[in-house]
Amino acid sequence: MSRGFWTEQLALFVLESEGFEVLGRREKIVKGSSEIAEVDLVARKQGELYAVEVKSGRISVTDVRQAYTNARLLGAKPLILARGFSDDSARALAEELGVQVILLPEYVHFASPEELAELVEKALVSILDRLLPAEPPELSEEEARVLEALARGGTFPEAARLAGMREDELGRAIEKLREKGLLTLGRSPSELRLQAKVLLLLRSLLRSRPAT
Repeated sequence: MSRGFWTEQLALFVLESEGFEVLGRREKIVKGSSEIAEVDLVARKQGELYAVEVKSGRISVTDVRQAYTNARLLGAKPLILARGFSDDSARALAEELGVQVILLPEYVHFASPEELAELVEKALVSILDRLLPAEPPELSEEEARVLEALARGGTFPEAARLAGMREDELGRAIEKLREKGLLTLGRSPSELRLQAKVLLLLRSLLRSRPAT
């Protein structure tokens, strides 16, 4: 899994430790018919709603502005979890705009082995929950062909070649699978390959199940 994924799992652990209730992930902000932004996590604490941005690196001035703007659009308080500030300007702007910041290194340094084990366990549960669909997938032949190419291809260009598509065509096919709720992990080749293999395995098991 990507560094960003593990940072997000640590963020979930930290938020729960701080008394937050996580309400959702990757909350899209839509105005009219247009999607204008996305918030990493939405959480609640003591009746207050928070728009949470999770950064695997350090916070820049742009990050602070983004967190503040997204929170305003969502009608929530801004909160950033990250590994520190990139400079004094970012720190000063966060204070000026009232953007709350929780530093992740403090939790990594002070976490006990039991807490780290709990974090890994929660991460694995989260992976499986996002990886496995609630119902066995019903795939068209074209969708199955795309998934087979993703499962076999080591890189995106190779997967496109195996699917008999241009790379932009494969990209659109992947987005359709995401819209259908079949691909839910990240966008790296390894994550796509993993989920494609799982979906094809479930499809195979569904087809081999005796008819009732």
